[in-house]
Amino acid sequence: MTSDNENQWVGVILAAGIGSRMRSSIPKPLHSLCGRTLLGQTMCVLKDAGVQRLVVVVSPLIAADPAFAEVVGEDAGVAIQTEPRGTGDALLTASDAVDGASQILVANADMPLVTPKTIRTMLSTHTESGAAITLLTGRGSVPAGFGRVRRDTGGGVTAIVEEAEADEAALSLDEFNAGYYCMDAPAAWGLLAGLTPAGNGEIYITDAVAAAVDSGASVGAVVSDDPSELSGVNDRTELAEAEALLRDRIRRHWMLEGVSMTDPATTYIDSDVTIGQDTIIRPNSHLLGSTEVGMNAEIGPGTVLKDSRVGDDASVVSSHVESARIGERATIGPFSHLRPGTLIGPDAHIGNYAEVKNAIIGAEAKIGHFSYVGDATVGVGANIGAGTVTCNYDGDSKHQTVIGANAFIGSGSMLVAPVSIGPGASTGAGSVVTHDVPAGVRVAGVPARPMPEVDSEK
Repeated sequence: MTSDNENQWVGVILAAGIGSRMRSSIPKPLHSLCGRTLLGQTMCVLKDAGVQRLVVVVSPLIAADPAFAEVVGEDAGVAIQTEPRGTGDALLTASDAVDGASQILVANADMPLVTPKTIRTMLSTHTESGAAITLLTGRGSVPAGFGRVRRDTGGGVTAIVEEAEADEAALSLDEFNAGYYCMDAPAAWGLLAGLTPAGNGEIYITDAVAAAVDSGASVGAVVSDDPSELSGVNDRTELAEAEALLRDRIRRHWMLEGVSMTDPATTYIDSDVTIGQDTIIRPNSHLLGSTEVGMNAEIGPGTVLKDSRVGDDASVVSSHVESARIGERATIGPFSHLRPGTLIGPDAHIGNYAEVKNAIIGAEAKIGHFSYVGDATVGVGANIGAGTVTCNYDGDSKHQTVIGANAFIGSGSMLVAPVSIGPGASTGAGSVVTHDVPAGVRVAGVPARPMPEVDSEK
């Protein structure tokens, strides 16, 4: 579609339901699915399909949730449905927010697996047909709670029959309504305004289909060719099933893009992760949040990366990395922990059982094993011996440690911050360093003192 055609569309996402079957203090649209909320996933799918202008309909309770504001940000308008009066009333609530739009795409936040490809097919079919309403439907085994689609002898859609109101003949139908609709905006407002509330006082979008047919308007349908994308989420079991389906899609996408996974079933990748070609992901690894992995890297086994960046040709083995950056060709692990604010330079090495927090580790520097380096800057080529601790916390505040280029820190050294170890300086094993060490000087002891120079001629 052209950009002009895209601009006439507004996506309205119905997300007012709390979701009592989730049995949770978290509203259903804000539950997590592969690193996004259900609502966030739906927003991303609509934008990927070309619908850039969005309006989210929510209840006052959800609108007041700080997590909702974080998800929506400035990416969508918000309409408040003050009382739960059905899906039709929810859509009418959005009428002011979508003012000026000629076409509406209605989506449900608890249908997170519908693909951008299917939505694009709906948009183009609706535009070309000139229908008042175009439905998304599925065929086959009907999921519990889904309304049936009734057609006339010529195959035209005549009505949607809600499961609770369906007779035996309607229940035998194998085509079901997926809850996605393309609507001509002026027609939609007129149809919805004329609907009679059901016995429970609610107005349903589904009743607009029969009303459109009765008025002489045309109603079309797009039948999904993949029933799995029409899976809804109403409870925790369905959420887990949806997550499994979406993760499988994500893994398949990256394997087709040139990423190897030795055991895809035990590889977990969130929706917003990116991975370069020829990277290998070993079993039991989790790539979460906004993680970016470069080309020809090796991740795992047993590695967790969250909101982190891993450079080309780097290796992260059996380690936990959170909000950190790892340079090209760096090696991490096994069994190390990189905490937020950590930057590992190119060709650096972080060995086993090391913890690094809010620190810059220079290129080719080495932290071999059993060390804690926090709130520190480590220069190029420096070597940190086993058991070294930067003592960064005095009980009230955190302090910085600076270790210069090519410095050598002996095993078991305690560097009591704030302290600076100059370039080329060194500490003896077991030293407790409480004062700055000048460049090239060797210190040792408790507290550490400069060692006498050794006369090489004697």
